[in-house]
Amino acid sequence: MKDKLSNLKNMMWAAAILLCLVAMLVGLIFAMSRKNSETRADGTITLGQIERTKKAKDSDIAGMETAVKTLTPLPESTKGNLESVFNMTFLCDKTIMGIKTYATNYGDGIIPQIWTDDGSGLPAKNAAENPIVFVDGSQITPANAAMVTRPKTVVIYLGGDGLAETSEQEFIDGYTGLIQSLRSASPSTNVVVCSIASISSNYQGGDGLTPALISRANNWIRQVCTDTGAYYADLASFLNDENGYLSDAYLTPDGRSIAAAGIALIVDYFRFHYI
Repeated sequence: MKDKLSNLKNMMWAAAILLCLVAMLVGLIFAMSRKNSETRADGTITLGQIERTKKAKDSDIAGMETAVKTLTPLPESTKGNLESVFNMTFLCDKTIMGIKTYATNYGDGIIPQIWTDDGSGLPAKNAAENPIVFVDGSQITPANAAMVTRPKTVVIYLGGDGLAETSEQEFIDGYTGLIQSLRSASPSTNVVVCSIASISSNYQGGDGLTPALISRANNWIRQVCTDTGAYYADLASFLNDENGYLSDAYLTPDGRSIAAAGIALIVDYFRFHYI
C-alpha cells in the first residue's frame, strides 16, 4: 500500500513538472512572437520596431525630397546695380535682342554677352545641341561657350521657336538638358530661366504661336526650374497685358519681338534682381 502511494506521489510530481514545462514553453513562444513588434522593457529596439522605424524614415526622406523641390525666384535687392545686368550673359532668341542695343547706349562700355542663333531659331527641344553664334563669330554649343567664358550668370530666354511642334516632354527634356550641360561645363555659373512674353493680339506669324500655347510653355518652364533648382525670372508678368497678350507699348511690328520700352523694363528688373 505504501509503495502504491509512493508511486502515485511520483506520478503527480512528474505531471506537475510536465505542466510547468509546457507552461514555460507556451510563455516562451508567446514572448518570441511579441518580440518582432514590441519594445522590451529595457528599451532595446526589436526587429519589428526597426522595420517600422525604417519605413518611417523612408517616408520622411521622401517628404523632404518633395519639400526641397520648390520654385526659386531670382533674389530681389533694394540696391539697383546696372553693372550686374551688363555683366550677365544672355542666351536668348531674337525676341529680346534689343538688350544688346540698350547696353551699347547705356552700359558705359560694358556690353553683355549675347548668345543667340544665326537666324534659324532656338527651339527648346534641342536647346543643348543648337549652336549659338559666339563672340568670335564661330558657332558652338552653349555648353562649350560656357566652358570658355565661365560666366557668373547665364540668363536663358527661349522657348517660342518651334513651340507649336514641341510636346511638353520634349520641351522639358530640352530645357533640362540645356541647364545640365551649362552646369557641367561651368559649375560656378548661376542659371536663370525666364518666362517668355506673349504675342500681339493681331499676330500674323506662321509659327502657330498663341497666348494659350505660350502660357503652357511658361508652366513647363516653372516646372523645369522647380526640378533643376534654376532661378526663375517671371518677365511675362510685366510684359503681358491683362488679356495675356504682349502689351502694345512693348510691341515691335513683327508682333512678337520686344521693343525698346519693354527691353528697358527687363533691364530694370535685372537691376534689382540678381545673384
